[in-house]
Amino acid sequence: MNKLHILILESDAGIAQGLNGYLSGDDFFIHKASNAGEAFSILEENIIDIALVELNRHGEFGTNFMKMMKSRYPELETVVIHENQELLKSLSILSNQNIHAIPAPVKWNDLQQSIGNSKSFSRFRHYREQLDIDFEHFTKELKEKEGLAIVGSSLVIKNISSLIILVSKSEDTSILITGESGTGKELVARGIHALSKRNKGPFNAVNCSAIPDTLFESEFFGYRKGAFTGAHEKSMGWFEQTNNGTLFLDEISELSLTMQGKLLRVLDDKTIVKIGSREEIKLNLRVVSATNKDISELYDHNTFRLDLFHRLNAFHIHIPPLRERKEDIPILLKYYCQEFASKQRKPNKPIDSEVIEKLSGYAFPGNVRELKNMSERAVITSEESTLKMKDFSLRGIRKTGNLSIPSPPRILNLHEVERKAVSDALENASYNITKAAAMLSISRQGLYRKMAKFKIPNHTQPEK
Repeated sequence: MNKLHILILESDAGIAQGLNGYLSGDDFFIHKASNAGEAFSILEENIIDIALVELNRHGEFGTNFMKMMKSRYPELETVVIHENQELLKSLSILSNQNIHAIPAPVKWNDLQQSIGNSKSFSRFRHYREQLDIDFEHFTKELKEKEGLAIVGSSLVIKNISSLIILVSKSEDTSILITGESGTGKELVARGIHALSKRNKGPFNAVNCSAIPDTLFESEFFGYRKGAFTGAHEKSMGWFEQTNNGTLFLDEISELSLTMQGKLLRVLDDKTIVKIGSREEIKLNLRVVSATNKDISELYDHNTFRLDLFHRLNAFHIHIPPLRERKEDIPILLKYYCQEFASKQRKPNKPIDSEVIEKLSGYAFPGNVRELKNMSERAVITSEESTLKMKDFSLRGIRKTGNLSIPSPPRILNLHEVERKAVSDALENASYNITKAAAMLSISRQGLYRKMAKFKIPNHTQPEK
């Protein structure tokens, strides 16, 4: 239960937008529908906790929908909105204990009270309280065991900590960590290792993008003395060095197809043979992989093996970029400034409120790594008793009398761009899957996955 999922069915344009403003944030995920068909599609494809239904002026819009909805989803809690409170009371459907009524225009206090009184919200609140307790224990244990710190206050960071706790109990499960560069993928991998029973064994991190094909076997499998020119001594590869521990393969998507095949065989057989040897070495390790790319896109374009993807992706953890969890920025900022002040034996200076305000509105293209480096620089260069905006260096800042952050440029929503490309291809091909897939230069299976991903209805026509 990451967020409370709320469906809003409106009779007139505007209410969904207004309520979205009230309900947006860490606790709620909003699904908007303008008609019954859209609403039922949402209900069929998602687990909805609460439905907000706005009746039109005469109470007609939404009434039939609610009767159908209650027959199909009797346990779904519903809030009915209408300007005439008497009409709300007179509707026979309101006798259902899972239906609450509030008058229009909607007041936030009324809506908040209706949602707060729901059983769904009560369960969600209990979940959040337990999540906070677990996160506190998690961070304390991680700090005590390995000196690691996963810092934040956002729901997503607390959920990631829950996933780390869960998967650390399984010693052999392969894990794939995804996220933009600088989000902290290796930190998550180290956290998994620290809390697992393998924590007495080694943790080795390998940057796959730095290993050419010609050195893959010697780097990962090792070699015997005299196996080739220059092999004056035997060498242990990464697999053997990491036995009984955790091997972290960063930028796994950079491996060539040839190396991917060799890696897959090792993961399946759990054995290796050194170069120049015939002796099999048994392996007992966990593999954690990471990438800043969408691997599903790569195997759609035949640059990543599907069988290896499934082998690595037994358990998936995604780390959102810092710009999508802005509530973590002030906490991370204070943490890193304090950490660097301690390391450099400098006073822990308070941070000016302007800094926190402006950094909270900054996009952080380099994510947490950029914030960390920025904090270190500020601690080093600061000459005043307080860390000021002038101590922080941000991309895109220009000086116009005072330091200021310009309005952020429009950022293309890649999700929407890709969805439009898929929709346009399907329409241009008259929903002929083979033709549409060819237009997009992906496989038919890849197109079906994208249709499912973007919830595009399958109006497939007979293919000629």
